[in-house]
Amino acid sequence: MSVADIRKNRYAILVCGILTMLMFSTIYAWSIFIPPLEAEFGWTRSQTSLVFSVAMIGLSFGMLSIGPLSKVLSLRTCFVASTSLIVAGLFSCQFITELWQLYLFYGVCCGLGSGMSYTVWTTNTLAWFGDKVGFASGVLVMGFGMGALVLGSLASALIYSPLGWRLAFVAIAALALVEALVAVSFIQEPPPHIAALKPKRDAVGVSLPGSRTVREPSFWLFCIWRSVVMGAGGAVIAEASVMMTGIGSSVAFATAAVGALGLGNGFGRPLGGILYDRIGQNRTLVVLPALALAVSVGMAAAYWFEVPWLFAPFLLVEGLLYGMYAAINTSYMRTTFGQRDLAMNTGISAVVLAPFNLVFPLVAAALFEWTGGYEAFFVIVPAFALLSLLCGALCKPANVRLQEKYGVAEPALAGAAVGETRERSADGVGQRADREAGVAHRA
Repeated sequence: MSVADIRKNRYAILVCGILTMLMFSTIYAWSIFIPPLEAEFGWTRSQTSLVFSVAMIGLSFGMLSIGPLSKVLSLRTCFVASTSLIVAGLFSCQFITELWQLYLFYGVCCGLGSGMSYTVWTTNTLAWFGDKVGFASGVLVMGFGMGALVLGSLASALIYSPLGWRLAFVAIAALALVEALVAVSFIQEPPPHIAALKPKRDAVGVSLPGSRTVREPSFWLFCIWRSVVMGAGGAVIAEASVMMTGIGSSVAFATAAVGALGLGNGFGRPLGGILYDRIGQNRTLVVLPALALAVSVGMAAAYWFEVPWLFAPFLLVEGLLYGMYAAINTSYMRTTFGQRDLAMNTGISAVVLAPFNLVFPLVAAALFEWTGGYEAFFVIVPAFALLSLLCGALCKPANVRLQEKYGVAEPALAGAAVGETRERSADGVGQRADREAGVAHRA
């Protein structure tokens, strides 16, 4: 098989996407750099922890930016821009002497670049996997979620080698650049017979741009469905170690439990995608919050009765559920609102999630400082799972009304033209699909 044939193989594109996601999820390895930076510059934990918050905000806006950028630039060009931001940010970190430089180089540059790359690769890959959107989305975000494990280990080895933390940044930047040079040629439009593939259980819905997507109840119901459970789960992930030690766990056991939670987060993503493909969108939106409700009650009981050995397996399942929730986002946006504006719609939903990721950990910390424990926090977590369950159940009738309003898009293409132009309904989008926009970009 020639190199050209490999590049046209959709599973080769998927593997390349996973490796790129893994390499470009640099921000999740941030905690490894905290000790040497604090030791050298005397910065406080609150100052260095803010770097991750800045990076996560940058991640959300980076994801959002690909929507409008892909209207005027090809996805390849967008990927080159994301690579440039990440490589420049990491390379510049070696020259850091002031805190603001860290926020700019690592927080803003790496955060924006990671978010842009994320959306480029989900958009590119899902165009090739119209029949397996859940599976493809799940394994892609698994690569992104496993960045802390793989890149964290690599960063730690480099930092505590003769290179030190400054050259560790340079080495990771060089690896990212090499990987990107290989990956860029795998960003391309699928041929018509691949673009025409459709889900087995869910017909592709309407095709809407972001400006109309945000007006639909089905969009906001899904965002609430996802954000409240992931926000609460993020707070558990952030505080898992101290939660364990607070109920009598040894540090070693707490560390092992947190590691299991991280693995669950990674492997839960492809599991969520597979579940989505197997049982369909509507059932997935009900099954996952039902499981989240059961897990939240179990975690609360284990914490209240101070049973670390019972709390630990619930942490593992919490990680799995967090990963499964994360995997559904791109699949839902593609199935419900079409392929053509997938980059924009996915980016908007990421921005909606960002405040929950910031606020929920602060709420958990505030309740801990107020009460001296996390009992109060675990009282409210099941309520968020119930809210997610309600929103998941309401998504089905909302999507039925959405399709009645605009008319169901052509199966599988979801508004993406492949050599033909289609007029949308008069009360719908009100504009023609671009004849050449195979998957909403010109790769």
